Amino acid sequence: MENKNDIDYVGVILITVFLILLSYAGYLSYRSIDWDVLKRLEQAPLGVPSPIPTVSVAPIATPSAKK
Repeated sequence: MENKNDIDYVGVILITVFLILLSYAGYLSYRSIDWDVLKRLEQAPLGVPSPIPTVSVAPIATPSAKK
């Protein structure tokens, strides 16, 4: 009978390579950030549009509502 506690070396290697490549991609993304643009965006005033006023409509009476 096969031992269930054997380590799957191919799976471990694939996961390790994936995590290493993902870490390297994160490092490259971090390096490519233009920090000057982010600082200018933070200093710029926010232009938030004013809310659109809603018009409330009174309910219309129907003939069935009369006594």
